[in-house]
Amino acid sequence: MISNFLLLAWRNIKAKKTVAFINVFGLSMAIATCITVFLFLRTYWTLDNYHTHGKRIFMVEYQTELNGISQTWGDAPFPLAQAIGQHFPQVERVIRIEKEGVDMVHQNEMIGETITYADTGFFEVFTFPLLYGNSAALNDPTAVVISSKMAEKYFKDKNPIGQTVALIPGNKEKMVFTVQGVAAPFPDNTGFRFDFLTGFHSVHASLKNLDWTSRSKGIFLLLHSPTDAPAVTRQLQQYTALFNTSNLENPTTGFVLDNLHTPNPDAYDVNRRPTEAKHPFVTILYSIVALIMMALSCFNYVNISLGSMAYRLKEIGVRKAMGGSQKQIITQFMTENVLLVGFALLLGIVLTQSIFIPIQNQMMVIKTSFSLSNAPDIWAFLVGLLLFTALVSGTYPALYIARFNATAIFSGKQKFGEKTTLRRALLTVQFVLVFASVILSLVLLLSTQKFQQISWGYNPEQTLVVPLTDSTQYPVLKNALLNQPNIEMVSSSIHHIGLVYERQSVQIDGQNQDLYRFDVGDYYDKVMGLNIKEGRFLNDGSGDMQGVVVNEMFVQQQNGANPLGKSIKIAQKDYIIVGVVKDMKLLGTGVSLPSIFIKAPAHSANYLLARFKNGTGAAVATQTQQAIQLAFPGTPLPHFFQKDVFESFDVASQSLAKNIGYLAVLALIIACMGLYGLSLQLYARRLKEVSLRKMLGAQIGQILLLINREFVIMLIVAAVIATLVCSTGIYFALQGNTWAILCPLPYPI
Repeated sequence: MISNFLLLAWRNIKAKKTVAFINVFGLSMAIATCITVFLFLRTYWTLDNYHTHGKRIFMVEYQTELNGISQTWGDAPFPLAQAIGQHFPQVERVIRIEKEGVDMVHQNEMIGETITYADTGFFEVFTFPLLYGNSAALNDPTAVVISSKMAEKYFKDKNPIGQTVALIPGNKEKMVFTVQGVAAPFPDNTGFRFDFLTGFHSVHASLKNLDWTSRSKGIFLLLHSPTDAPAVTRQLQQYTALFNTSNLENPTTGFVLDNLHTPNPDAYDVNRRPTEAKHPFVTILYSIVALIMMALSCFNYVNISLGSMAYRLKEIGVRKAMGGSQKQIITQFMTENVLLVGFALLLGIVLTQSIFIPIQNQMMVIKTSFSLSNAPDIWAFLVGLLLFTALVSGTYPALYIARFNATAIFSGKQKFGEKTTLRRALLTVQFVLVFASVILSLVLLLSTQKFQQISWGYNPEQTLVVPLTDSTQYPVLKNALLNQPNIEMVSSSIHHIGLVYERQSVQIDGQNQDLYRFDVGDYYDKVMGLNIKEGRFLNDGSGDMQGVVVNEMFVQQQNGANPLGKSIKIAQKDYIIVGVVKDMKLLGTGVSLPSIFIKAPAHSANYLLARFKNGTGAAVATQTQQAIQLAFPGTPLPHFFQKDVFESFDVASQSLAKNIGYLAVLALIIACMGLYGLSLQLYARRLKEVSLRKMLGAQIGQILLLINREFVIMLIVAAVIATLVCSTGIYFALQGNTWAILCPLPYPI
């Protein structure tokens, strides 16, 4: 019996190849979307849960209060780890984590990387498997364990064990490590990872003189039992006073623990959390996308199926006249439906692997992969998706067709497809979603163009930037460049506008305020072309170490009062505001942020900046490269023009707009398929009417208007609704400075 149903289903599919292709293609898009969403959320929901001791691993966090708002921070001070290790019997291991940006010297190039320092028990707490070497490598301060990604990047097919790597950290003193371990590829659901890992030894410059003001990149505790967490939390509170004594500006209200395997509900909101944490908004957003695509596809399938049934009324009538029961007819149509959905599932898997996952991996930091081997959950999901899609898309058409009466069919009294009000309403909703997607993609695309055109607040066209590997390079390179006729002025900085900043909490008029701090050298404003609104900049050359300069946004947050001469406290040190600069473009979006400029200590420079004559950029770039090679042979120093500092942001925003555009195109294709199915049904019902009108002399234009009038009305209504919804959403997004949240500066310290 089943074989007969399958044979008939296959024959009917072959007989209507076009309809079958449209159904399969539309469903495959939705299925591919659902599979991609499932794979991503499966990874996202299980971040770091593969560690064997995950339920016993806890992160130490502390809470502060700023203007009545509670904040949680994951960068607990280093001395707390030592105190826990000595006085907490419930704790089996304490692991301190610190990270530092370094420059990797490789084949005469400087490549920015990150090194992680961890206590020697790191591999006993975290179960990162090693391909080569052993965990004892962390006992040696000159040894390093690298990730498989770094092994492939720098050593390709060579065995990395025993090879040396030269890294230049923040103090610009070259460190040479010997590779003594290579980690296995990290699972997709890794939220805490490393590229270069070495032991936490005080011989490293960044690990010296660590006190209660020194913030870690994470302190992890391995408890003997997860049930010890409440007791440990209570004991931690005894260190609150000690913490606050050294952190008067940002005192803590208490310490908390956060489990690696089962994070706290608000873990996503923890500042500087050492591991990734799932955000409910991401889950909701991805789920909505999957549900919308599935709803669009299933409803379109219903429309097209019902439209094509007009050609099968006689077949149904014959089956009924020959004694076919409703159950048999339902079974026949559901068999055809399952077969079509099966084909759509296979095509969806191909689309997932070849198109959807690569696009997804371009958009998100968390990578997604697809494999059917040793994945019972994926098999269960695919089977469930097949059955769910088959039931949702095929049940209504099968039940609707099965109740037809054979006599009514053969006598022509069967009214097919009269009740289309609900389907029209749903089709209108579909096009609302489609038009909204198109509008959103266009807004994002136009926004990226607008971001590039927005005023910078200063002139970036005549500034060249050279990132330095050693502050001692600055005076040598400065003298070399000032001898060039096209160079007008040279300056330096520790942080740089558009590239690197430091978050700083300051105290003014008895209130705390968060802002962006830039430590800069003499004449930074002139080299960058910044515009002074009031007062002066830090350009007296004598130090000016007690003065600071703020921007207009800072003044606005102080109710617009004249700030010149006001005292401001930073890290328990008093400064005087001596100037105000006009707001400058700190983000790729052009959003203004409160900022402060502080005089950098003498002989401290991470960046050299050169102001050159207009139109001489290419020549200056060549001259700078020659000066670098002559002054520092064998030490490659990259350089770039300030006008290109947001290039990576522009590329990323354009990529996001294109990806949303792809989604809009897919939704449009699926919705058009639904419109096609509804038009088939309408045309089949009004075929005789159209024929009579043509015989009576009706023109083609009149007939097209007659047939498509209701569709045009639906599209107009959908367009109006989508425009109103999108306009309202965009208005509130702009009012809430959403871009300032979504697009932070690229390299915070």
